Amino acid sequence: MEDNYNINTNIKDFITYANKAIGHAPLVIKVKKLDPRAVIPTYAHEGDVGMDLTAISMEYDKGNDMYVYHTGIAIESDYHFGTFLFPRSSNRRTDAYLCNHVGIADSAIYRGEIILCFKNRDSLRQLARESQLVEFMNQIQMGVGLREASVASVAAFSKMFRDDDVAMSLAPYEVGDRIAQMVVLGYPNVKIMEVEELSETERGDKAFGSSGK
Repeated sequence: MEDNYNINTNIKDFITYANKAIGHAPLVIKVKKLDPRAVIPTYAHEGDVGMDLTAISMEYDKGNDMYVYHTGIAIESDYHFGTFLFPRSSNRRTDAYLCNHVGIADSAIYRGEIILCFKNRDSLRQLARESQLVEFMNQIQMGVGLREASVASVAAFSKMFRDDDVAMSLAPYEVGDRIAQMVVLGYPNVKIMEVEELSETERGDKAFGSSGK
């Protein structure tokens, strides 16, 4: 009797999980505002996969040359559901990319703020070096000596690289912008089994380009 009870309970739990995973049953995600300015994630349209995340503050991390955006929210999901963070399609209008490309929030156990970091493809240091070279060439063309041209070019580099206003002007998003989207996905409880051999398939160990161009 007890075995039948366990089997029926496991089947019921599986069906409940499966219905949530495929969207046939509501999946409740708890969201806590850590800041009164925080915006609760929402779908822009019925049927969207991702919910928009809004920036409430931002700072520039000069050491890592990246922009750190705060959402002011923390998330809690059921076990076997995770929150994945993707750039929005409008990201193509910027020169930036999400540093880890797809962020993973272990929302079943992580209770901290959802933070996203973006880098510009052209780093601020690179842009400052280009500014330094342009200034050096301009000084030479004006007939200035090498020493004076070098001093002026270093000053141009310093002005761009060390000026916080310049760094902030290059930020891909402003506070209040929708900066990314979160997608909630189910995941299995994976158990790793080390084996001596794997099953054979038609493809086998053929790697890159195995199906042709």
